[in-house]
Amino acid sequence: MTTLTFQTTTLSVINQNNQTYFTANEIGQALGYRNPTSDVKRIYERNIDEFTPNMTALVDMQTAGGIQKVRIFSLRGCHLIGMLSHTKVAKEFRKWVLDILDRETAQPKQLSLPEPEKTYDTNTTAKEIHDLVWLLYSHNEMNFLLGRMCEPLRAIGSHYYADIKTHYVEYKRHYDKCLPILKRFVEQIKADNPKAWEGLQYRLTAK
Repeated sequence: MTTLTFQTTTLSVINQNNQTYFTANEIGQALGYRNPTSDVKRIYERNIDEFTPNMTALVDMQTAGGIQKVRIFSLRGCHLIGMLSHTKVAKEFRKWVLDILDRETAQPKQLSLPEPEKTYDTNTTAKEIHDLVWLLYSHNEMNFLLGRMCEPLRAIGSHYYADIKTHYVEYKRHYDKCLPILKRFVEQIKADNPKAWEGLQYRLTAK
């Protein structure tokens, strides 16, 4: 695995979508935090609205405790963490990250046509499509409730606020990804059962 070194901290390069990512733990170590993972997580959760989906991701990684979800940050995500950090080395860390970004941008990249994504035929019944729609609808309703809880929890200083906010933002992203997929499924029953199609469409567009 490729590694990069910031001062005395070695960071392992994670290639995600042809971009350089680092784990929250190693970013925290580089910034000099006493509790690297939790301190970087706290910065992220307090400022989650400033991070785009291209700046961070949750991935499955092998850890001492087995396969676990680990948060990673792209170089732009690392730079934002550095901007929000107030440690003694934060300024140098930001410069280090920008230097890597500059080098990557300057490197000519060979353009190649992406391989078509493999598709699968699914034999899905109308009842199964109906159940999937209700599953996504229920997910959206529960996430809407999480969103409504964020401001009251923040106002009273609840320690649950950061986790609730994180879940709300992440689950909303998942919903937005799944919605067009399920809409394609629903279109299959339009000709056979227009009334059922209308009902399912309503559930998929309800806010």
